Amino acid sequence: MNTAPILIVDDDLDDQEFLQEAWKELDFTNKLIFFKTAEEVLNYLKQEKESPFLIISDVNLPKMNGFELKEKILNDTSIRYKSIPFVFFSNTATNKQIEKSYDLGSNGFFIKGQSMTEIKNTFTNIVNYWQKSKTPE
Repeated sequence: MNTAPILIVDDDLDDQEFLQEAWKELDFTNKLIFFKTAEEVLNYLKQEKESPFLIISDVNLPKMNGFELKEKILNDTSIRYKSIPFVFFSNTATNKQIEKSYDLGSNGFFIKGQSMTEIKNTFTNIVNYWQKSKTPE
């Protein structure tokens, strides 16, 4: 089981708190690390030796949006070769946004949901899938 941290990129502090509360009720040992901007998570990824287990990003971020973040990761081999699964987790999405996420090679696009139960179920599904999925080392 991969116990590396999960990186959450979301500038909404209320959403961060909501996600943290949902996570506490689940039976996973991964630490959640929150970032408010794409720039913060890029700096972390460049400096940190250990590869995170997963990146979960909102689409709407200040300055650099989630799509631009994913594109930067694709274009930086020092990050891309870490083979970190990347999924979008947003409050809403248009079909065009979902298509763009897959055009950029994201591994999924999920809607946050309106209740704690929905968020916990989505988190569980995402993490369980990636716990079982194999990636290059």
